[in-house]
Amino acid sequence: MAPKPATFADEFLENYLKFGLGSMPKSDIDALVMALLDRHGLGGSGPLASLSNQTVSERLRTPVAKVKKLRYEAALKFGGRVEDQAMGRLLAALAVATLEPQEDRICLIIEDTLAKNWLQGQLKLRQQIFDHPFNSELIRVSAHGLFAVLETLFDKQQLAAFMKGYEEARKTQSAAERVKRFKALARQFVEGAAKAAGGGVVAVVKAHVGLP
Repeated sequence: MAPKPATFADEFLENYLKFGLGSMPKSDIDALVMALLDRHGLGGSGPLASLSNQTVSERLRTPVAKVKKLRYEAALKFGGRVEDQAMGRLLAALAVATLEPQEDRICLIIEDTLAKNWLQGQLKLRQQIFDHPFNSELIRVSAHGLFAVLETLFDKQQLAAFMKGYEEARKTQSAAERVKRFKALARQFVEGAAKAAGGGVVAVVKAHVGLP
């Protein structure tokens, strides 16, 4: 028989009592609750991780800036391996990314501070140019630049299929059809790459965009 999944209460008490009753600072308690809401949801709603900062702000009656800050702290302190969190959140953003067909650039909307900073760091490390308007959640990067990052992080067989499909899609005359094919290819890559990366990444992607 498979072990029973941990509940919100189970995980809260495990973390809260780790160093003794009353020892956890309030800021960490808030971050922990945010992490658990993103993972378990509120009142049977399903994980909040798939919802935007604005939507979560409305549901929790909390300023958007505070939601963003708590999600960042939650990922660092209670999300497990930071690399798994960053990789999973990058894949989640790629799953809903779009294409600027005229300029051969991929547009990712990343609300999550951890994933955004991490991706920018990876692009800079590989000397890839990207466009990130100040105080914006939109990152535009060339397909070549994004593939250069993905190549070092994820299953090469999955990426090869993605790149091949992308090159074939580029030959399509209709811009709308190219975008449509890109979205399907990206989603397929995300599903395969997450499963190949393992449990920590799978859990993040599943919470954010779901997996079949």
